[in-house]
Amino acid sequence: MPSIESSKVLPTYFIGHAGVGLLYKESKDNRVVQNNLRGIGKEILALSPHPKALVIFSGHFEAGEIHGPGVIEVNVKSNTPILHDFVNDFHDSHPFVYEYDWPHQDAPELATSVWKHLIDSGIKAKRVERGVDHGTWVPFKIMFPPEYPLDVPIILVSTYHGYDLESQIRLGEVIKSLRHEGFVIVASGMAAHSFVSISEISRAQTDEERNVTSEKVLRETRTFDKQLRGALAKQDWAERRDALLALEHLPEFKRSHPTVEHFTPLLVAAGAAGDEEAHALGVDVVEPGFSYLNVRFGQYQPRPSE
Repeated sequence: MPSIESSKVLPTYFIGHAGVGLLYKESKDNRVVQNNLRGIGKEILALSPHPKALVIFSGHFEAGEIHGPGVIEVNVKSNTPILHDFVNDFHDSHPFVYEYDWPHQDAPELATSVWKHLIDSGIKAKRVERGVDHGTWVPFKIMFPPEYPLDVPIILVSTYHGYDLESQIRLGEVIKSLRHEGFVIVASGMAAHSFVSISEISRAQTDEERNVTSEKVLRETRTFDKQLRGALAKQDWAERRDALLALEHLPEFKRSHPTVEHFTPLLVAAGAAGDEEAHALGVDVVEPGFSYLNVRFGQYQPRPSE
């Protein structure tokens, strides 16, 4: 049974995680994204009550197709390694990225309790042993640097494999009660994530064509970002849920999410939040094909010493 203190509900977070370039590229947008993530990290460390673990849903951890539809995976491995699971091959251009690490704590016993909670709630779930994908360790390396490290373990839980968006929301609804037991839900994805759009820009034959295409993609991305924020702003959970699912039918959705794995963590977070108010955190960063929106669902209650 959770203690009285740990029965207090903790907030839920969605973070725009970016790629490994966040750790080494010098740009104005990168600095803003880094500062946004640092602020969220400090906020999580100051939460009251202090969390006993972070339950993480990453855009780079979908359940494997091998298990068939409708199955969730929960990592129960000890001493999980860092996965250098990048989209691009950096061995020639930036070989140092394969040296990156992020020290962290695992908690197989707590992970097993999360797995059991899913099973008891009617979710098909498998225990697996895997590493920490870059959708987790890249932003967390910024959020929890050596000077203020994460002092609680992480538990990696997959989203569903496939395109059934409603199932991702139901998953969030199932894990909502964990927030009363000392767990903080952190979903890591991106509000817009389209390498297809970036490829379209790169195929431009002239600077003029490239600028026109880039401006078109940026308009699309900003439009979808605004539509998503509008859905999140709805206070009634049923209305918010329907508005989030309706986004799939907008023309900007397919452009912003040619594949859905970076969008589904947000749906899990929304399901875990219900009708709690969604607060955009930090300074907005929207680039052609990418939105780095960060959201806290619920109120931030720091420890009295903060």
